Amino acid sequence: MEFFGAGLSADALRRRVGHMSQLGGVRLLTSDNGPSRGVRLLEFNTGTGFSFEIGVERGFDVGRCDYRGASLAWIPPTLLPAPWYFEDQANFGWLRAGLGGFNNTCGLLHIGNPEDADVAHYNFPARPVDRYGVHDRVALIPAELVSFGERWEGERYVIEAVGRVTQAQTYGENLVLTRTYRAVLGESAFTMEDVVENRGYLPTEHMLLYHINAGYPFVDEGSELIAPTMGTPRLLFGTADLADRASWSRFIAPQKNWIQQTFEHAMRPDEDGTVEVAIFNPRLMGGTGLSVSYDAGSLPNYIEWRMMGEGQYAVGIEPCTNGFGREAVRQAGQLAVLEPGESRRYRLRVAIIGTDEAEALRRRSA
Repeated sequence: MEFFGAGLSADALRRRVGHMSQLGGVRLLTSDNGPSRGVRLLEFNTGTGFSFEIGVERGFDVGRCDYRGASLAWIPPTLLPAPWYFEDQANFGWLRAGLGGFNNTCGLLHIGNPEDADVAHYNFPARPVDRYGVHDRVALIPAELVSFGERWEGERYVIEAVGRVTQAQTYGENLVLTRTYRAVLGESAFTMEDVVENRGYLPTEHMLLYHINAGYPFVDEGSELIAPTMGTPRLLFGTADLADRASWSRFIAPQKNWIQQTFEHAMRPDEDGTVEVAIFNPRLMGGTGLSVSYDAGSLPNYIEWRMMGEGQYAVGIEPCTNGFGREAVRQAGQLAVLEPGESRRYRLRVAIIGTDEAEALRRRSA
């Protein structure tokens, strides 16, 4: 979908509107019904039919995300509930409240299934061991809204929001995630830049995974995952014929009694260290896909969640700092430890692509 102001200068656009929100921008709303009541939402609109909502109280993650009326995201039956409904945080409560919407940030201490961890270094004898629930808790921590708005940068109208999420406890971690979203009027894309900093005074372990939940109609029978994979993936959960590439790269109609499949892929980055993956549906709007690009240096691992069940019909695009299994990660020397004052930076780009871009990515991935 072409931006209505395509070809016009910044001055020409300003002359044609009473306020730039007539074309796009960001506005702050609040959900007032159902389980998400009280959650503030930052609604981004880029003027191309591409829009998305950031749940401020939902870890500053993206919930709904749409292109020309087609959802990029899998929306759960629970309708993205507020974080005060997060229960059983040491086990699988995340599945009741956390999973769903376009992106769930997982971490900041743990990713994967529930596990115990030695936390004696926090010097609290009453709790020498702590238990981290599935994918930890950052996706359900309310953020501080630092800023949001729009501005002209030359001929580009930049739409931006900044939020801060603090995962901390007495006698424990003090990690702060500062996230910046940027979009440009006239483009069907956004970037998400994260800085995770240890603001405590003791070393702190750190894991991070972006659980991007692509759903129908981008995921449908005949859709495919295009990615620069290397070799045969590792099957973490479920069953699959790994000799058949379609077992992980092609998607099928919803199946009864489906058991999830989780694959770990090795990816080949571009010359600049970027990995780009896409889910492309050749039947959607003449051929339309969701592209996710990320830095392989900071996110060296990649997980694919292939969930072809009835109602639970989604594909997870999940770049991450490490694989699953905390002790195995530690023994492999892949468990990050942030020293006091140390920080790590992450960046993702989400974009809508068409047939030409999908073909170009397919050639690069071959």
